[in-house]
Amino acid sequence: MSTTLPVAAVAELRHELRTPVNLIVGYAEMLLEDLEAGDARAAHYGTIRAAADDVLQRINSALPSGGDAAAPALAMLLEGLAEPQRQIIDAAAALLHDAADEETRTDLARISHAAEQLTHMPRLTPATSTAALPGAAQRSSPPATPRVVPAASTRSTNILVVDDLADNRDVLARRLVRQGHAVVLAENGRVALDRLRDQEFDLVLLDVIMPEVDGFEVLEQMQSDARLKRIPVMMISALDDLSSVVRCIESGAEDYLSKPFDPVLLRARIGAALHKKHSRDRRAEYLEQVGRITEAAAAFERGEYTGNALMETMRRDDELGRLARVFHAVVAGVRAQEERLRTQLRDLRAEVTLATSEMPVAGADDDLGVLRAGSLFANRYEVSRILGRGGMGMVYQAHDRQLGENVAVKMLSADLLSGDSDAVERFKNEIRLARRISHHNVVRTHDLGECDGAYFVTMEYVRGLTVRELLETRGKLSVSSTLALVRQLVAALAVAHGAGVLHRDVKPENALVDADGVLKVMDFGIARLTERTSTLTQAGMILGTPAYMSPEQLLGEEIDARADLYAVGAVMFECLTGMVPFSASSPIAMIGKVLTVPAAFPAGSAADIPPAMAALVLRLLAKDAAERPPHADDLLELLREIG
Repeated sequence: MSTTLPVAAVAELRHELRTPVNLIVGYAEMLLEDLEAGDARAAHYGTIRAAADDVLQRINSALPSGGDAAAPALAMLLEGLAEPQRQIIDAAAALLHDAADEETRTDLARISHAAEQLTHMPRLTPATSTAALPGAAQRSSPPATPRVVPAASTRSTNILVVDDLADNRDVLARRLVRQGHAVVLAENGRVALDRLRDQEFDLVLLDVIMPEVDGFEVLEQMQSDARLKRIPVMMISALDDLSSVVRCIESGAEDYLSKPFDPVLLRARIGAALHKKHSRDRRAEYLEQVGRITEAAAAFERGEYTGNALMETMRRDDELGRLARVFHAVVAGVRAQEERLRTQLRDLRAEVTLATSEMPVAGADDDLGVLRAGSLFANRYEVSRILGRGGMGMVYQAHDRQLGENVAVKMLSADLLSGDSDAVERFKNEIRLARRISHHNVVRTHDLGECDGAYFVTMEYVRGLTVRELLETRGKLSVSSTLALVRQLVAALAVAHGAGVLHRDVKPENALVDADGVLKVMDFGIARLTERTSTLTQAGMILGTPAYMSPEQLLGEEIDARADLYAVGAVMFECLTGMVPFSASSPIAMIGKVLTVPAAFPAGSAADIPPAMAALVLRLLAKDAAERPPHADDLLELLREIG
């Protein structure tokens, strides 16, 4: 027979010997803490504590963790434990003689009983293996039924203590209660799992070696459950070999504390574990609230947001609470703004409806210019009627036989084409630039073509009135209708400017309003890339309309988005007053006024216009482009502030 104990047997014996030492130290420490300063009984507790330290030192020396041990060393260990064992029992007996209360007498009896276990351990053989460890349940019962420490509901944390030995549970639970924790007890892993599924815990203190379900299996089942996985687990076991510690940590344990434990170290380890748990809980709760705000934003995009969704988050006194309150306020503002926009659009639709009913019925128009009603143009377009005349040429309504839908066909004036290669190039540029702009407030451009030497462009056909026709019928528009119209006009310009395109000829004739109040900007015929310069500048100037052209454009200077915004100001002025900002008997006189005379509302008109709106119109009509809003997006924001 071998004279050496294998590693597994050494680990088992260390565990069985250290367990009673844990009880001796635990009860002695708590009884000593209860003494008043100067109490003579402290000396006896000091003897118990010193003897327990001696026992622990002898165990660790004779039975090294993770190593084997010679049989003679084991025999010497058991013989050497006899003296410290006697010291512990004698000191406990002396203390028991003077003990007045039942709880102290019970604890001292537990100390004596634990000391007796030190030399009554079964002698192990080299055949002992690790398979025997979980079954090492032949532990001596305590002298009396252990007192169960109930959980205190008023305490801040709830801790589950799991150990198959009642004394171990008792000494640990009482220590935790002294530290201010609520405690629930479980005598094995199966009961522990039942407790975990029924109650909420902040921490689990878990023994390793237990019957039925051991600590390793408890860890595995907790890790497989999303809710239980969030609860930190600290292993507290007399099994202190490195392989067991590593296995517990790898199985999901937060920490590992060997018995016998130091009360100060226990407090520190528990405090650290609870701090991590609370930090994780706060982070999880924080992320949950962030998710609520994110979902609220998504619901708002879907038009499903309700203020109740963020009521809990808005009550928080932190950044998330402030964010939720700001978000809620922004949503309320957006909804109020949307309601104002709907009101303005309803007012504009009413104006269009009235204007349409008041317009005279158009008679037959035999003068269709190049094209005749009923004629087939370019073997594709069946001409219906004329839609308008402009500086660039005639515009017709036609039916596209290939697409099966109505379109607008714009012809380039023959006079502009005659001997003028720049005019042809200008027409081509119109299409190239217009096709770059896609927005519901811009008339879509379809195609560029040529037939019998005539250039034409096909565009989206919009059934409605031009703003010019609307003004001629209504005289002027309400503030609400004007805002609805101008917002759409500026939104279209913002998209065009973003594509690097200036309109250069914004005026009532180049804006259509359909029966739903939707405005469509058309005729980017003299637009060009903002950064591009060419000989077309002067030609573009003469094709514009002086009443709506900015001073810098009239002077043939380099222009930017602010020139289009000047024209918006002129259109707003006319919508609100029924007249252009400047009137004169000739184009030259008109240009002179635009260049030199400050714009002003006619007497009596300003009273009907909100001061902020009147100020914005005059700012747009400033002679110096630097005084106007720099971009269409800036103008949109100013319009939102007005209403």
